[in-house]
Amino acid sequence: MADIADIANDLMQLRLDQQLAARPVAVPMLANECEYCGDPIPAERLKALVGRGCLRCIDCQRLLERAGGKR
Repeated sequence: MADIADIANDLMQLRLDQQLAARPVAVPMLANECEYCGDPIPAERLKALVGRGCLRCIDCQRLLERAGGKR
């Protein structure tokens, strides 16, 4: 048999789950220029990354990944 603390905990978890489910979906960021070097990002790269976001040109992204950075 659940005590009052268990019932309260279950209710709080339910409300938290509802609030998380109701939050707006994040829209991936897109840029026309690389945030590092300022060069234009080729349309082919933007098209290839639709839905995932794109902030850097290929060269800057490659340098970032080699340095151990993410996205």
